[in-house]
Amino acid sequence: MSLKLTLIFAFVVQNIYAKSSDEYVQLFLNEEIESNLIKVDFLIIQNLNLEEVDLKEKWEDLDEFIFSEELIYLKEEPTTLVTLIQNETNALTLPDIRIESSIDYPVINEEKTQVKAPEPFLFERIPFQNKMMAIEANLNRSRDYRVVYYNSWYQPAVQQERSLPVFIEAVKKDKKVYGEINIYKERFIHLDSRIRFSQQTEVIDTSKMVPNLINIQELVENKKRKNSEVEVEDNYWMETIFNTVKLNFKYLEDFITSDDSIISPVLIEEPNYKYQDLYEIKKDIKLDPETLNFVDHPYFSILIRVEEISN
Repeated sequence: MSLKLTLIFAFVVQNIYAKSSDEYVQLFLNEEIESNLIKVDFLIIQNLNLEEVDLKEKWEDLDEFIFSEELIYLKEEPTTLVTLIQNETNALTLPDIRIESSIDYPVINEEKTQVKAPEPFLFERIPFQNKMMAIEANLNRSRDYRVVYYNSWYQPAVQQERSLPVFIEAVKKDKKVYGEINIYKERFIHLDSRIRFSQQTEVIDTSKMVPNLINIQELVENKKRKNSEVEVEDNYWMETIFNTVKLNFKYLEDFITSDDSIISPVLIEEPNYKYQDLYEIKKDIKLDPETLNFVDHPYFSILIRVEEISN
C-alpha cells in the first residue's frame, strides 16, 4: 500500500460494558462521570490496492454477528446544527444560538456581543469538521482507498466497565461496514472494535433481527421528566455535563457544506438485500491521542483520532 500504515499488534479481550443503558444514564444523574470528554474522529476505509499475497490468502468463514444487548446510536443530525445565513455582502453570519464565549473580555458596550461557539450535544455528529472532511476527500481522490464510513462526535471519558458500545453501520454502493466499537479510558484511551466488511448479495433479506439501539439523549430527557416529579431544579440539566459541551472557539472550524455520499442511518432498509460477511476487524488497542491511529487489515482499515477535552 502507498500509505505507510503502522501495523498494530493487540490482543482481544472480553467485552465488559455497563450492565444496561439505565445504569449508564444513572452515572449522569449521580454526577459520577468526570467532566473530561473525548472528541472522536472515526473512519473506515476500503483498501483498493491489494497485494498479491493478500489475494491468495484464504480468510476464515465468519459466524453470525452477535451484537451487544444495547448499543448507543450516534445521532446523524446535530441538535445544534447552525444554518448559515448570508447578508447583502455575501459574508457568512451566525444566527442567534445558545453560545458562550471562550475568553472573558471587559464589557464596554452592553449592545455588543462576544464571539462565541455553538455547544454540541454528546453522541451526535459534529458539524463543520473542515479538517476531517479534507482527509476524507484526499482518501477518496487516491487510487488506493475509499472512505466507507465517517463520523465525528463527543462522548464522556469513562472506564470500560461503565461504558456502552456504539453502533456503526454504513453502505456505499454494494459494500457495507457494520458492527460496534467501545472507546473508553483507563490509564490510556482504548478502542475495542468489532467491525465487519460485507458484500451485497442478490438474496432479499426477510429477517427482522435488528440491534437494540439506545438514544442516550432521549433516555436522559425521560429521566429528567421522572425526576422532576420528585425534586429537580428547573435549570439542573442545563448545568450538567450531558446537555452542553462548552468548547473553546478553536473547535468551531470553517463553516462548510458537503454533499456527503456516505450516510449512516439507524438501519439500512432499502433495498433490503442480504450481505455476506467477508472480513472482520476485532481488536482492543491503546490509542495515541491527537494523532491518526490505524487498525489495519488487508481489505479494509479503521482510522481513528481521539482528543481529550476538559469541559
